[in-house]
Amino acid sequence: MSKIIAVWGGKHSGKTTFAVNLACALSKRDVLVGLISSNLTYGELQTFFGQEVLPQKGLFEALNAETPNIGENFTAYTESKNLFFLSAPTKYSGLLCDTVAIEDVERMINASALAFDLLIVDGAAEVNNPVSGVGLWLSDTIFTLHRPSIAAKMWYTGVSDFARELHIEEKQIHILRAPNGEFDDQAYRSIMETPFVYEVPHIKRAGELENAGTPLYFFRDRACRCYGKALEQIAGKICGGGKP
Repeated sequence: MSKIIAVWGGKHSGKTTFAVNLACALSKRDVLVGLISSNLTYGELQTFFGQEVLPQKGLFEALNAETPNIGENFTAYTESKNLFFLSAPTKYSGLLCDTVAIEDVERMINASALAFDLLIVDGAAEVNNPVSGVGLWLSDTIFTLHRPSIAAKMWYTGVSDFARELHIEEKQIHILRAPNGEFDDQAYRSIMETPFVYEVPHIKRAGELENAGTPLYFFRDRACRCYGKALEQIAGKICGGGKP
């Protein structure tokens, strides 16, 4: 079973939506799940979960913590006893994101991996993000999200050297986010020339639900149920011990 899972992709690829809802799906399988955000300037996970992160908890406290009980810096998701998330606090002062060191990130992720059965790192499109970069490097599996567009193709081409240097190409599992009519998915498949192991549907109401603090996995309209089924398939592969 993959211990550390990274979620990656270009801007607006749906990676945070996927990371949050995969964490929800896995937490229902009676495994302890930790979810780490790589966003150093804004605590976006609390928007998705509809909760606040207290100033004395959160990402920067975990990066600076010397205590072995790093789980105390995570926030428990109220709708699932098995899911905890780590994000920048809802309110914080100072440019803390300027003080993040690679060594601190590596220590934090390794300590978090010991505290949870599964650890998910929600990566960033920018290759210079330290949490994202270390998460990609330490991960066992990387789910790379694609929203079909020329911009997505350009992002993937632009980060290809970074992926080779970090030796993460072989860990990537590519997931196609179904288009919403803006770009033909068959055209995208042909220009990418990479296999897409999974496909997740486009959810028209995603922004509305996420701004209301409702993970798609727990919303029961038809579109969200389809999204949930795709995640259940992936979660089953992860917990089954084989390659997702």
